[in-house]
Amino acid sequence: MAFLLELLLYLILNNKKMIKIALIIDIKTNAGGGIGMCLTKLNYLKKIKNKNFLIITTYKSTSLLLEKKYKINNIFYNKNSAINRIINFCSKKTNFFSSSFENFLLKKNINKIFFLNPSYLNLLIKKISYIYTIWDLSHTEKNLDKLPEHNKIVKNIRDKCYQLAAKKASYIVIGTKENKYKFIKKYKCKNKKLKILKFKPYICTKKNIKLSKINTYYRKQKSFFLYPAQYWDHKNHKFLINFFEKYKDNKLIKNFNLICTGHDKGNFSYLKKIIKLKKLEKKIILLKYLEDDVLYYLYKQSIGLIFPSLIGSHSFPMHEAFYFRKPVFYNKKILSNEFKKFVYLIDIKSIDSLYKKIKTHFSKNNSKVINNAKKKFEMLFNEKKIISDIKLILG
Repeated sequence: MAFLLELLLYLILNNKKMIKIALIIDIKTNAGGGIGMCLTKLNYLKKIKNKNFLIITTYKSTSLLLEKKYKINNIFYNKNSAINRIINFCSKKTNFFSSSFENFLLKKNINKIFFLNPSYLNLLIKKISYIYTIWDLSHTEKNLDKLPEHNKIVKNIRDKCYQLAAKKASYIVIGTKENKYKFIKKYKCKNKKLKILKFKPYICTKKNIKLSKINTYYRKQKSFFLYPAQYWDHKNHKFLINFFEKYKDNKLIKNFNLICTGHDKGNFSYLKKIIKLKKLEKKIILLKYLEDDVLYYLYKQSIGLIFPSLIGSHSFPMHEAFYFRKPVFYNKKILSNEFKKFVYLIDIKSIDSLYKKIKTHFSKNNSKVINNAKKKFEMLFNEKKIISDIKLILG
């Protein structure tokens, strides 16, 4: 009897250690920065020793990428199989039975879920406690309504996911104060439920690369700005094309080129065509998505980052540029106040604005801006604090 009481007491005291947490990666391999965000979260989570984590992916290509390239074991849930889609659809329409997704998790003895990226799968959860992730609230911005990536279907799904997360999630991870308060206002969410957390970009965790692995083509590139961004409409590559068209013969700008890299989201061929028509092939190089080692090399060789995107109160490219000690030229309209003194703010309604800021940087000794940005990076990504914050939301 005494033994049973001791065992019961042990189980109660160690209950937290028994919690099994599903880390959900519901994202395709061509998500670019999205995959990087999930990977960097996993880097932090694996350093938390007293939790039982189970990594679950929902796209086969993502599952294989994690296993083969990053040596990360995971379990694949096929959300797109016919039977799972039917059961999940019916589950959303009624409270009589659980979804295929939730049953899958319950069979794995999951007590808690952490969605590492924004996912509609939270709509299928009725019994299990979960932590949700939000990257941005751009779908709520009226001036971005015409973007094809913000069509009505996408907006409606996001709204439903965010509304439910505001009510049901134990915590919601969000990137900036501005987005936190926008979310509270829009979705009537409790302040204590939202946790501001930023994660070091995965590429910044690499120690170094072997030059022999870098193709000669990339090693030949000199004096170039970098813009690593998917080829979405909202990434606003046209601004940069117009800039180089106007200033290609300028005494300063004629010495500089631009390299863009990312997955094609429907605009790659169109942008290539415009660049050819404007005879800018030697000034602007469009590349598809690059491996981490190549991007790491290009960052080190670049002369700066230009970020004219319509979305991104903060971004991986900005933090990466801070890490590599490169000047950042960023759309002033979207950037969080937290970072404005560490970058050169540009007005994307005026290409002359970018020229003035580039001229300012290269005509004066502006190492102070870059040094301060690097210090900001180090302060922002304090590993002990990030892990402490993650432990708090995991419970």
